[in-house]
Amino acid sequence: MDKNETRNCFTAGELANLFGISKQTLLYYDKIHLLSPDFISENGYRHYSIEQYLYLEIIVNMRSLDFSIADIKHYLEHRNKASFMEQLTKKAAECQKIIRENERICRSLQRITTNIQSHQSLPLEQITVCWREQRLLRMTDLTATDDGKSRIAKYARHSQLIAHNRGFVEKQAGWIIKQNDFFVTQNYNRSTGYFSFSAPSTGHSKTPKTPLPTGLYLEIYFRGTFCQQAPELNKKISHFLTVNNFQPQSDIYILPIENHWLCPEPHDYINMLFFQVSAPEQSKQ
Repeated sequence: MDKNETRNCFTAGELANLFGISKQTLLYYDKIHLLSPDFISENGYRHYSIEQYLYLEIIVNMRSLDFSIADIKHYLEHRNKASFMEQLTKKAAECQKIIRENERICRSLQRITTNIQSHQSLPLEQITVCWREQRLLRMTDLTATDDGKSRIAKYARHSQLIAHNRGFVEKQAGWIIKQNDFFVTQNYNRSTGYFSFSAPSTGHSKTPKTPLPTGLYLEIYFRGTFCQQAPELNKKISHFLTVNNFQPQSDIYILPIENHWLCPEPHDYINMLFFQVSAPEQSKQ
């Protein structure tokens, strides 16, 4: 090629500078056969024609819109208005999907933030009795033959049922202890299953849900692990029931509020214990 023809070509450095990209990017495009130099001179310089400038203009601008290399290569091989409109429509659909996903993440982050902020006003170590409307629970039963490993496996499967989309659990699953095990035998480690609160069914869910009946519920938020605090909780709750003439009407539910996610030390955990109670005789008269 004579000097006049070379004069109308761009070196790799010149072409890269025109588009604000690196020479390494041009080398990469050559390697993947997206854009190769028109010729390489005897001294090793890579030269690009004006037509290749036009190709690179398409490549750089499509890359700025986050089109994939594969999509750009396909378009350059099928370049016309209809093909370009097809690429734009496809990319717009991808962007809308990303927007919806990010909006989902933002909603989830907001719910988690609101939930954590609500913990600041919890009445720790105080027993309350309040009226609760029916709530739906997802349940996973445990058996006497379940060892530690199988219990963890069941907990993991249960957590996936309540995970928000890509596996993030906004609220932890709790566990259930029989009323007799808590108040009589004091077998605090004998959990009969896991539970989590569920939204009302839309008719599309295949996961069975158990109703927690409308009624009076005794509730207490306490700091520390349940196993550590169970004996003291037993005494405190039993005394409250006796003095106020309440009777337990359900199993005992323990729900983590703040656990290893937020607290490095178990004694800083916050849990909620609740169960249904009957109204005192005097209130029925």
